[in-house]
Amino acid sequence: MAETMRAMGATCDGVEMTETLKPTPRPGEVRVKVIASAVNAGEEKVIGGDFVGRFLHARTSPLVLGWDFAGTVDALGEGVTDIDEGTAVWGHLAYSTSQKQGTFAEYVTLPRAALAAKPDNLSYHVAAAAATVAMTSLQSLRDLGGLGEGGKALIVGAGGGIGSVAVGIGKRLGGHVTGVCSARDVERVEALGADAVIDRRASDPFDAESVYDVVFDTPAVHSFGRCAKLLRAGGRYVTTLPDVALITGMARALFTSKHCHFVQVASKREDLELVGGWLSNGLEVTIDSSHKVADLDVALKRQADRGRVGRVVVDVAEGWPS
Repeated sequence: MAETMRAMGATCDGVEMTETLKPTPRPGEVRVKVIASAVNAGEEKVIGGDFVGRFLHARTSPLVLGWDFAGTVDALGEGVTDIDEGTAVWGHLAYSTSQKQGTFAEYVTLPRAALAAKPDNLSYHVAAAAATVAMTSLQSLRDLGGLGEGGKALIVGAGGGIGSVAVGIGKRLGGHVTGVCSARDVERVEALGADAVIDRRASDPFDAESVYDVVFDTPAVHSFGRCAKLLRAGGRYVTTLPDVALITGMARALFTSKHCHFVQVASKREDLELVGGWLSNGLEVTIDSSHKVADLDVALKRQADRGRVGRVVVDVAEGWPS
């Protein structure tokens, strides 16, 4: 008889605990017992049927969401020999139209190359909170933005979940980082290591005379056209969500010396290991709150709260009803 597991299924009317099949790792895969997860903006977009949500997860029944995880290796697929059962690991599931799993469940499977060992001094909660935002920041700034020693980066939304981590990662890549945020976040962004901080209400960052090698629009609210004037020749604009403005921007970029990119974040072992080292040595991830997986509806509401500061973490292993 097939084994089952507990999971939280979502609908437009709320979330409820359900039972679904426990996944079996295929060749090259690892099964992870999820200890902690975190909430992203993607959950709301998938549940609400937004255009962007269609690119993030399949429409499954039950609809089990959640991408970030930290947990322990529970089983190994054929051919996986370089990691042991019981090893503490972290990473995130793929954001894809074919993604049918979710980490608001007891177990998930994924390719060995998509996870890494969790540093011993890193808590499960922080690792889960960091996974998507850290991979997005690193791959946006380094891979798409080309940020390196002496490069200049403008991070829009520097007080947010992705932006605040991007500040620290930008500094560790050797960049000069300017953060744009609300007044309430100025001191926090300065403390994260930003070289300069712009209060977006006190002054318009798009009226500045500074030019940057990369503009990272973490909340995906500004167009390439608006940001292009802040880029040097050869500079790169990076956004986090695909939409009509992105398509327009990519078309416009064909006729300029500047570039327009959308980050398709991927959980990669080598990137997780790099960032894991940084997290072990001071890279900060702000956690707003922690909720039991049984209270996922509360966690989702907190994610949507404009007063939220940092990541919303979900306690999976110890969060089920007794």
